[in-house]
Amino acid sequence: MVRDDRQFVDALARGLGILEALSRASHPMSNGEIARATQLAPSTVSRLTHTLTVLGYTRLTPGSRTYQLTPKNLTLGYPVLSGMSLIERTRPFLKHIADATGETAALAIRDGLHVTFVEVVTGTSMVAVRLAMGGRLPIAISAAGIALLEAMPEKERRTLIARVRTYINRQQGDLERFNQCLAAMAGSDVAIVRDMWRPGIGGVAIAVRSGEETASLVIPIATGSVSEEAMRGQLADMLRDAARSLGQGAFFAPGRGGS
Repeated sequence: MVRDDRQFVDALARGLGILEALSRASHPMSNGEIARATQLAPSTVSRLTHTLTVLGYTRLTPGSRTYQLTPKNLTLGYPVLSGMSLIERTRPFLKHIADATGETAALAIRDGLHVTFVEVVTGTSMVAVRLAMGGRLPIAISAAGIALLEAMPEKERRTLIARVRTYINRQQGDLERFNQCLAAMAGSDVAIVRDMWRPGIGGVAIAVRSGEETASLVIPIATGSVSEEAMRGQLADMLRDAARSLGQGAFFAPGRGGS
């Protein structure tokens, strides 16, 4: 928190930190778990979860003393999504990709050290990967995140890469695999990731821009059914075609290494 900023409201930041912790969790969280995730005092967490519950942003899970988010939080996100013109523009292209390949196609934006899927068209294939609208993945393990990294201005990119590497070390993740993905994208316009999020799941992605908006078009795949050759060939070509048709093109970083 910004301790020397007199305009900064600690209580608001702590409450938002709890909402963020719950949004990242795969299960309802107790006050103790929230305290560990946010590094806040248990007494502070108890007061804040009570306040958020009274306001309707969290609720107690029936039969336990754990908290989960409520649909009211969606009212905060929908105005943001509705204001993103890139979503409307990419929706037909995502549907075309999904219809043509049977694979899921999605649009992702950067959300701190994560990417968030703001538009998803689910594929018709029996093995198509299912993504949830609003779902999040760490940049470090997602094709969409790697593509967004490579699209950034160099100074901002280097700063974010350093933060991602710190995150990987804290999570005891595979730093070498992340560095390999960065290096593999040098001189390319598409990011290819296989089996980093979880075994059997991969993705191919390309960064696009519309005005001030930057996002990734991404096709998640089942690695047991889709070869790396197909990812670099047919699927990558479809993403390139979509990027060109959007009129903005894809970001291309020739000669850039995985620094």
